[in-house]
Amino acid sequence: MRASNRSAVAVLVAVTLASLTLLPLTSDTSYIPLALVVTFAIALVGAVVRRLGLGNGVVLGVQSAVLVVFVLGIALSLGGAESNLLGQIGGLYSSAAEHMRTQAAPMPPHPGVKLLLVTAVGVVAVLTDVLVEGIERPAWAIAPPLTLYLVPALGLAEDLSWWPFVLLAVGYAVVLLNEGLTAADRWPRAVGSPDHPQSDQGTHLGYAARAAAMVTVPVLVASVLLGAALPLPGQPGWGVGAGRGADGPLQMTDPTLDLKRNLTQPEDYTVLTYQSDAPSGSYLRMASLPVFNEAGWQSSGISLQPGSTLPPPPGLTTDPARERTTTIQVGDFRSEYLPLPYAPRSFEAPGEWAHDDVSLMVLGTGDNRGEATRNLTYTVRSVDIEPDGARLSAAEAGMPVDANLTAALPPDLPPEIIDLTLEVTGDADTPALKAAAIQAFLRSSEFTYSTDQAQGTTYEQLADFLVRDRRGYCEQFAGAMAVMARVVGIPSRVAVGFLPGSRTGAGWEVGVRDMHAWPELYFEGEGWVRFEPTPSLVTGNAPPWTIEGTDPGGTSTDEGADPSSEPVPSESVPTVDTPSPTPSESSSAPAAEGSTIPWGRLGAGVGIFAGVLALMAVPALVRLRRRRVRLDLSGEMHDRVERAWAELRDTSVDLGRPWPEGSPRTIGQTVASGLEPGPARALTAVAQLVERSRYARSLDSHANVTGLAREVLDGMTRHLTWDSKLLALVWPRSLFTGPAPRLPERFRVWERFRVWERLPGRHR
Repeated sequence: MRASNRSAVAVLVAVTLASLTLLPLTSDTSYIPLALVVTFAIALVGAVVRRLGLGNGVVLGVQSAVLVVFVLGIALSLGGAESNLLGQIGGLYSSAAEHMRTQAAPMPPHPGVKLLLVTAVGVVAVLTDVLVEGIERPAWAIAPPLTLYLVPALGLAEDLSWWPFVLLAVGYAVVLLNEGLTAADRWPRAVGSPDHPQSDQGTHLGYAARAAAMVTVPVLVASVLLGAALPLPGQPGWGVGAGRGADGPLQMTDPTLDLKRNLTQPEDYTVLTYQSDAPSGSYLRMASLPVFNEAGWQSSGISLQPGSTLPPPPGLTTDPARERTTTIQVGDFRSEYLPLPYAPRSFEAPGEWAHDDVSLMVLGTGDNRGEATRNLTYTVRSVDIEPDGARLSAAEAGMPVDANLTAALPPDLPPEIIDLTLEVTGDADTPALKAAAIQAFLRSSEFTYSTDQAQGTTYEQLADFLVRDRRGYCEQFAGAMAVMARVVGIPSRVAVGFLPGSRTGAGWEVGVRDMHAWPELYFEGEGWVRFEPTPSLVTGNAPPWTIEGTDPGGTSTDEGADPSSEPVPSESVPTVDTPSPTPSESSSAPAAEGSTIPWGRLGAGVGIFAGVLALMAVPALVRLRRRRVRLDLSGEMHDRVERAWAELRDTSVDLGRPWPEGSPRTIGQTVASGLEPGPARALTAVAQLVERSRYARSLDSHANVTGLAREVLDGMTRHLTWDSKLLALVWPRSLFTGPAPRLPERFRVWERFRVWERLPGRHR
């Protein structure tokens, strides 16, 4: 097979395997045959155009045109709302970005995502072909496929297995194997020696396989070691460190992704049922989002603790309203978060679980924690947080242990949000009354509940929701109230979970559309208190302790209220005449914005970056080791002379300079003509020693061969630029394109790295 054809096959295999690393992102595998076709077309076109003798620029242009035509054809077949083709493609890409932003992995099928994935694979195929054949840098061919691998490796928070990296490594090994065979083909087949007869293609294949293994095996070993120290998100360590165990940092998925998807399900269906010894239903809380910045409400790094007994509710100094026992049966609902009434005290659930002492979240820590709740039955013992209205009205805004996150007000928060908050709360004189005013404002007729809005709580989205269109769903209502609470100095966070659901004969049924978000505000002595700013037709009445004018002694019958019940008349903005707060009063929250370091993804990024560096460093390390062995002062004079000569030849090849044919004396004279006088004389002396070593009966010399060789090497590299030296170090061409001489027995252990040592023509 011609070298160009073989390279095309290597590119096809490498890119096809790399395209499979995207499978964790989507449940739609129909992109794979399309990606295979476009990769095959690009590789075939490259091989054909090169066989016609056209330049690399023409090859790149034709391949790019093939990719564009293919993308246009797919876009036509997928259809779209736009009338023109370019608008249709833009619409597909735009909808793909929104789909990927709002859907949890593996994403459901989407035409725009399919087009985007196929386009990405096609671009990677073109770039890989350019590196392998266009500029003849096959060692760099790992970079384009690596970008495909990095998308799920860094974008997913869990369930990234080991097999995508193996596919990537196998594809790279195929590229190196092809380069080895190509290098072997460059050497004359008719040249041989009694000790090293003419080699056949099978021998070349064996040496090429050793070359590929020389690079890929150390990288795979390094990856395993890196995986032990820096496990990827969602993956356990290899027996070292905490990994995903119950004691240590854990990277969590974003619960708001499931929130929007479940609220917009075309058909509501039951995801869980529960029975309780309390007379009313309960909000089932799953996750807590304490961090707020320009990207919206987010989770933070947490430290999980083992055991099924949780600490008392943070900040609660009074006796809880009641204790209850709840038995929950989950159906086909998959999550790493365990739905629990707030505040849980203990639970009994099969599987591996751990809890966070600050947020009282319980998360799965097993191998398949993304499906930890599926078909699960468990029991929870909890206490209800139902503050006395009068006591809450007089309570101060407290300072929780995570106030650096939950009380931080971003300094770049849009001023229109701040101004609106101060206007809404201007007549309220205590933190709780300010919170009640914010809730009443959001539940008023000025706002419209709609799931047509995009998922998210960024600055721009919240400003649009509060000041302009005033349309959104529970995520925007909860996020807006939590932000406004921080403006007036009340620590806040957003909780995600389920509404109480509908009462049945034996208990309560919770549907997929009952997934919900609500704010939790922190008050001195009361701890974290639930508020409900989402309109009443969706959630029923707000909790009585959050409504000014409600009887303080009233009970929390609202938890199980029928969603169709009407709001209580007292739900209105407080009218107490209170002076507007001064800027100092409204900025009592810490000014520093809370921030957390995503250790899981950071560790994954560092691990992958270190793996790439290790991959790039292998050829350089092998080459440096070879140089040290060759310039060793030990051994017989014959061996030292041959080793020094081989090192001079390989260094010349590494620097991109031709090593002429002919006798050692002729080679020495030719190469010395390009050196300064000192290195030129040293090279001539080495060439003479090589001739005497090979053709004289004896070599009676005490010359410092190593010193002479080092002087020549210094002369070869003295005037090179730093980038030329770096290229020669990172990509030593002699490892793949030049033969290495046979060493004495004491050095034979390194012969396994001299891939081309036995090829014909090794004695030049």
